[in-house]
Amino acid sequence: MNAQHEIDRLLEESGAVLVRQNNHLVYRLPNGKNFVAAKTSSDPDRAAKNSLSDLRRALGTLRAAPEAKGEPKMRIEQMPVVPVPAHETPKIEALKHRIEAAVAREEGQQEQLLALAQQIERRVAMLRALLPFAADPATEEVLRAVLPAIEVASPLPPEVRPEPPQQITERVQVTRQLVLAATQTFDNTFTVNDVLSLMSGGRQIDGEERLRVRSAIAQAMTTLYERGELVKEAEGIGKRQTIWRKVALKGSGNGNRTRG
Repeated sequence: MNAQHEIDRLLEESGAVLVRQNNHLVYRLPNGKNFVAAKTSSDPDRAAKNSLSDLRRALGTLRAAPEAKGEPKMRIEQMPVVPVPAHETPKIEALKHRIEAAVAREEGQQEQLLALAQQIERRVAMLRALLPFAADPATEEVLRAVLPAIEVASPLPPEVRPEPPQQITERVQVTRQLVLAATQTFDNTFTVNDVLSLMSGGRQIDGEERLRVRSAIAQAMTTLYERGELVKEAEGIGKRQTIWRKVALKGSGNGNRTRG
């Protein structure tokens, strides 16, 4: 192999650029390194072989023994692969944005409900406007034709006072209706503990279950008071309990106030 021819071939294939040619030939290689070769030498063959070795080192090439006939004796090392930066993990959606989206969704539902409420309100106003004409025989048939599905509602049956519960179980769901029924059995004033004792039939309920049931009864009595179905005789202070009095249901026949 002619060393000088190999030098020329490597310089051409690598794209080396001749930058100076005074006493020496100076080439700039693509990898930024310089390759220097003498213009003249007393031993051109030796000088060419030494220059070829220098060029290979500068280019990053190594001599490789051929594995089979016809394979090249040299291989050029690949340039190191520059790692591609990985895509950044998308940031977690800010809590503020999630709340704003939830607000927008709820506001949309609110607007739909308001629109429906306005439609119902207009229908109610229309029906109220028709009431004065309902008693007029001249317009009754016309109104029945316009509103064929409207029928006179049957009167409600008289309210029957429910029987108070006989006892409270170890695990019970206290309802406002049960508490109301229990309060109607007292002729005089009473407290939350009195209602609890009545509903439990005097049975002892221990631990957290008693606290839960008593709290549920107290909450129900407060709601009944706000609805005008109980009277608060005296507000409780400290350990002193609130004193309550029933409001008589319609048709009860006693002298207490009737529920409006």
